[in-house]
Amino acid sequence: MCGRQRFRSNLIVLLCLIVALAASFIYKTKADRYSVLIGEDSSIVKKIKNIDTLVIDADYFSESDISRLRNQGVRKIYTYINIGSIEKSREYYQDYEKYTLDCYENWPGEKWIDVAEENWQKFIASRVDEFIRKGVDGFFVDNADVYYMYPRDDVYNGIESILSYIQNKDKRIIINGGDRFVKRYFSENDNSIFDGVNQENVYTSYDFDNKRYARNDKETRDYYTQYLDLVKQNGCTAYVTEYAVDKRIQREAAEYSRKHKYICYVSNNIDLLVTKLY
Repeated sequence: MCGRQRFRSNLIVLLCLIVALAASFIYKTKADRYSVLIGEDSSIVKKIKNIDTLVIDADYFSESDISRLRNQGVRKIYTYINIGSIEKSREYYQDYEKYTLDCYENWPGEKWIDVAEENWQKFIASRVDEFIRKGVDGFFVDNADVYYMYPRDDVYNGIESILSYIQNKDKRIIINGGDRFVKRYFSENDNSIFDGVNQENVYTSYDFDNKRYARNDKETRDYYTQYLDLVKQNGCTAYVTEYAVDKRIQREAAEYSRKHKYICYVSNNIDLLVTKLY
């Protein structure tokens, strides 16, 4: 009898170990699917391996850097491209300052830009071509939210024109945020010119005034969940970027995305520097 009890006890321990190891493997596999590191430069190349989808700012990476990432098992490489605002730190700021609009809340030194301006669209097209020559697979398009700030038809058309240019280059597109633009686009078109949408801070939130990471309120979380579900219903992939320093909140955020079948990256810093991958 004691032998049977010992056997059962050992069997239970063994099963628990198997479950734990399996969970660990799944967690790591999920972690390696998607990483957003747009705050980094080429100094991280040697650290990055075996990632399904990596987002970088190709301004700070050479063609050889991107080739090396690919050789290290990075399967899809997207570059950040900012179409709806402009930062004073960019070398081309002075050339396009005349097209700027209001200041960008919470980001000093950055302004919204009028995407309806043809010269700005041509400039973005030249950057698209430059990044393609470096070998990127797609574009992580930021600040389509300029249409939320300035809901004019010419702004909407300007965004659509830029996205169409990228699509015609046979490159994939992930729109970051952009809910107002995306919802209108879905209502007016049967086929999408973008492949996915990334939404920041679905489960988590960041207080810029107090520099504090926390959980998001339910109303905001539900809104973004409905938005990403709409994205999936229209045949696009739903991505999430969360920000949290508390490990419990990190796990909760990752689990929330898994539950809703979103592809998730959790960063422990708002600047999107290298961190533990989720």
